[in-house]
Amino acid sequence: MLFYLAEPAALLGIALALLIGIHAHDGAQVLVARLLRDPSPLRSGRLTASLKHRVSPFSGVAMLISGVGWAEPVPMNDVWRKRRFHVATAVLSGPLAYLLLAFAAIVGFKFVSEPVLFAEGDRVLEIDGAGSFLAQLLLWMAGTFGSLFILSLIPVPPADGGRVLFLLGPQSPSWHRANYQLRENNIGIVILLVILLLPVLFVSFPSVIGQLILPLLRGLGSIVGVDVG
Repeated sequence: MLFYLAEPAALLGIALALLIGIHAHDGAQVLVARLLRDPSPLRSGRLTASLKHRVSPFSGVAMLISGVGWAEPVPMNDVWRKRRFHVATAVLSGPLAYLLLAFAAIVGFKFVSEPVLFAEGDRVLEIDGAGSFLAQLLLWMAGTFGSLFILSLIPVPPADGGRVLFLLGPQSPSWHRANYQLRENNIGIVILLVILLLPVLFVSFPSVIGQLILPLLRGLGSIVGVDVG
């Protein structure tokens, strides 16, 4: 976000998408878990407007520098092995919320970026609306939602993809040790920070999200017939 201080549409779009996305992510997981008869997420207070417990300091720094970060895991009843598919379904509803928000922003971009027609005497003039502030704002929001979606599926805790991986994975001692190292020793956080920050700090470093976000947005845009670049 710090790199877009001179671009109001980009800065506002990223900030709004992060705020809306994190709340939508948590809300989706809480509601789906409740539908699957797990009341523990609802008791955690994650349906409030507060950002407390939603974003860790590490994720906050990543958002400030790179414009994207991860939501803290929503507490769920995953003690019993037989509930692993219920919990995995609830967890995956968070990334799905990001994807739906990205699609909604693309739809909004389609409508506000369509050419504006108006009559001047006996002529009909056409003005391209793609450069409007609102169009740029929605496009940046779509990109941020899409980036949140991609990041959330990376198979490393505390990302949702990592949580699902170890929920559905084998129960061998080595698998438990790997989970412990990634979660309790914060190795997973280090991996996510490397993925997010190194491409920003070193231009030559490959960006996982940067390579995937444009195909994702193009795919979503093709559904509604809009070219996002």
